[in-house]
Amino acid sequence: NGITTGAGGAGKFAPDNTCTREQMVTFLWRLSGSPEPNEGCGFTDVAEDAWYYKAVSWAKENGITTGISDTLFGVGGSCTREMCVTFLWRAAGKPSASSPSGFEDVKAGAYYEEAVAWASETGVTTGVSATKFGVGGLCTRAMIVTFMYRYSNL
Repeated sequence: NGITTGAGGAGKFAPDNTCTREQMVTFLWRLSGSPEPNEGCGFTDVAEDAWYYKAVSWAKENGITTGISDTLFGVGGSCTREMCVTFLWRAAGKPSASSPSGFEDVKAGAYYEEAVAWASETGVTTGVSATKFGVGGLCTRAMIVTFMYRYSNL
């Protein structure tokens, strides 16, 4: 569906490679039809000629990302499980879950608390076990596309 173009050469997906923040946002942007952003992202670590510039600009414009600070997106940073589901949850319009996630490693009041509850309730994620979401765990490319596949079939 054109969401990913592979990694490291023709015909390779690299499912076990850790996904970066810009890869995650670019996958989500492509899943959304690669819409043109109306303005630049304003993050100093995102060059205008970077392959992910439009994706990050679109994500910021639509409230999907706020960056890791007011001026930095976090280029090159690994995408954690909570970042991934938060990006998806924001792209979905921040829908409410009917109950908390029930995962013991999701702290009350954490920026990702509602996103994890929604992702668990909708089946976007099942966690790493019955009681743990896997907070802080790095998302592989395989995990990200699995979350996105489930999200796109909601």
